[in-house]
Order: sequence, then structure tokens, then C-alpha cells
Amino acid sequence: MRILNFIKSKAIMAKAAVIGFFRNTAKNIREDFTPTKALTDAQRDARRIRTVRKMTTGFMLASMMMSVMGVTAFAEGTGGGEGVETFNTVVEFIVDWVARIGLVVGFIGAVQFALGFKDDSADGKTRGLMCLASGFIVFAVAKAYDMFTV
Repeated sequence: MRILNFIKSKAIMAKAAVIGFFRNTAKNIREDFTPTKALTDAQRDARRIRTVRKMTTGFMLASMMMSVMGVTAFAEGTGGGEGVETFNTVVEFIVDWVARIGLVVGFIGAVQFALGFKDDSADGKTRGLMCLASGFIVFAVAKAYDMFTV
């Protein structure tokens, strides 16, 4: 019984924390879209701190991404093409399945289009044609894979 009470109390505390987080976030969003003249000094300071935190986070993220992009890697010139062959095999397997999925999506679009005719629903017909077209586009791109290889 003590274990169940312990779990229940932890669940209640977690729920309260989540609700508090969402209330605080909603309050912050409200303050961010409120004109500056309508805010108190404390609200203006909190808004300024949030803005600085967002800018700092963005700057840090951009600098980390730039530092990752600056790494130079060299491939070893000797050795077989076993890794390349394995990679190509995996890519061709994925391309085959993407083409099949495109045909399935096209089939589902055709069924939606037919049901739109049955119900005389303009929205159903439109969605069906869009789904049919997108399925065939995915199929065509997958079959045109050879154009994208080097």
C-alpha cells in the first residue's frame, strides 16, 4: 500500500510540474506579444532576459554547427570498393521500397477519388487526386534514381 501511495504522490507531483510548466509558458508567450507599454517593469525585465537567452542559445547553436562543419576528413585511397558497394546496395533497396510505397499511396488516392465520386464530394475528389498525384510523383522520383547517381 505504501508503494502505491508513493507512486500516486510522485504522479501528482509530476502532473503539477507539467501543468506549472505549461502555465508559465503560456504566460511568457502572452507577455511576448503584449505591447511594451502595457507591461510592468518586472515583466519587461523578464521579457528582455528571455530574449537574451533565445539569442544566446541561437548563437551557441550556430557556432557549434559551424565548428562541426569545419572538420576535414580524408578517405584512404587504397582498398576495395566494398563499402561503396554495400552503400549502393542499401540505397537501391531503399529506393525500391520507396517506389512501392509510392504506388501504394497512388492506389489509396485512386480509391479516395472513386469514393469522392460516389459521395459526390468535391473535397474528397480533390484529396483523392492530390494523393494519387503525390504517389505517382514519389514513384517517378524513385525510378529516376539513376539520374541522381554520380
